[in-house]
Amino acid sequence: MALAGLRTALEEGLAPGQHLSVVDIAASLGLSTSPVREALSRLCGEGLVEDRRGLGYFTRAAPLEDVLGLLDLEAAHVRLAALCTPVAQPRDGTDASVEAWIDDLVDACNNQPLIESLVRVRRRLAPLRRLNGPTEAAAGTEPASDVEAYYARWRIAATGLASRVRRIDPDQSKYTRNIV
Repeated sequence: MALAGLRTALEEGLAPGQHLSVVDIAASLGLSTSPVREALSRLCGEGLVEDRRGLGYFTRAAPLEDVLGLLDLEAAHVRLAALCTPVAQPRDGTDASVEAWIDDLVDACNNQPLIESLVRVRRRLAPLRRLNGPTEAAAGTEPASDVEAYYARWRIAATGLASRVRRIDPDQSKYTRNIV
């Protein structure tokens, strides 16, 4: 329960670098602090949360270099999965179509380590994608494929997204207020 609730909150876009109070989260979920600490520890292992010794748990920061690196890593995973999985290409270049195609790749691919890594990267990108919303095709560009166009758009969007993420108000989070 704690793990699922925290994962959902992270994917819905808790502000990067935000302190996560174990006591506040436990009170919010109606749990003791033990399952919350265990959930936060697992999320650290997944790269979604940072444990700053002596300071507590924090959401991962999202500097531009990390966002670009995650996009490149996701694109590489997708290319590898596409090589070993016979899934028809996306029907068009919209975000929804490419993301549905990636979901189909994940479902069809038999390379479990590759899929586990891809899912982990996608979880890290999920809050950023949700914050940004769908990207739009740039006028006059002709990429080699719809998938390449998708990643090109996200690389362009990453610059503005990284600066917007730094301005998110952490006080809007239900897990960071002192409610005890």
